[in-house]
Amino acid sequence: MSYKILDHTADAKFRATGETKEEALSEAVKAVAEIVGSDPEAGTVRRQIEVESENTESLIFDFLGELIFLQDLEDVAVCQTEKLELKEEIDGPHRIKATVWTQPITPGMNLLDIKAPTYNEMLVDYENEWIIEAVLDI
Repeated sequence: MSYKILDHTADAKFRATGETKEEALSEAVKAVAEIVGSDPEAGTVRRQIEVESENTESLIFDFLGELIFLQDLEDVAVCQTEKLELKEEIDGPHRIKATVWTQPITPGMNLLDIKAPTYNEMLVDYENEWIIEAVLDI
């Protein structure tokens, strides 16, 4: 279970890994936190996020978008997940329910503003562990 910020010419890219997709998604949240400039091991306020989509890639895209929306709407920085549940239905929608830890954005914090996730270079794969790669438009 880990994440790594990858080089990208114009945007921010990360790779998150885990024994399960849930672990990889939790690591993706920490990668987003590091890209933004918050502490991936911190957070003082819990928020609930629930996302539903038709397939795994769009679900991850929508989940990342919801993290960004939460930051913009509530003026907080997402830090990490406490609990994340993933349900992938063969003939139905895919869902993520997550409890995320956030920290309030205060004056003087120099955080990077993420505009949106992208489908560009998105990867969800299994090679001895689950891998999620995504590019964030900054």
